[in-house]
Amino acid sequence: MIPELKSNLRKQFKGVLATAPISTGVCHHLQQWPEWNSARVIMGFMALGSEPDVLPALRQAFARGAKIAFPIVDGDTIRVGAVASLSDEHFTVDSMGVKSPSAWTPMDADQLDIVLVPGVAFDARGGRLGRGGGFYDRFLARLHKRTHTVGVSDARRIVEIVPMEAHDCRTKWLVSDAQRVAQSQPILPI
Repeated sequence: MIPELKSNLRKQFKGVLATAPISTGVCHHLQQWPEWNSARVIMGFMALGSEPDVLPALRQAFARGAKIAFPIVDGDTIRVGAVASLSDEHFTVDSMGVKSPSAWTPMDADQLDIVLVPGVAFDARGGRLGRGGGFYDRFLARLHKRTHTVGVSDARRIVEIVPMEAHDCRTKWLVSDAQRVAQSQPILPI
């Protein structure tokens, strides 16, 4: 039942693209967040067409001295790769059609202060629907408890409830073009 609900939600948002104003709003909210401005190590992502582009916020953090890293897909695992440059010429398109750094230095995920997490849909309780491969769920499960995981979305992709299975990981925070970075609401017992 839950896999079918997830599939239907993915179909609902297929073709819903993020626009420049959406990306600008997300980046603005990230840059206003105190944790962002004090983070020393941030893992971002290179947006696909349906995801807000967080590169301007990453460039701002890089300019103030933060170390920036990206997810590096290695089989069915995400590794963390720190980069020395955010220039376009230092990125290539990987086997999954995602821009990835062409040169990176491996780093321990425990060093990450903030991880920006893309997704198809989110809810206010930190529920996240990914693309279905489980890459981020396996990665998020390995992170240190102090790491701020931030779901990055446009407001149209925030739904009342994201169907969750036992292996799905929630994000601790959520940001969108219409919402400042907000802590995920606790899940109340029934």
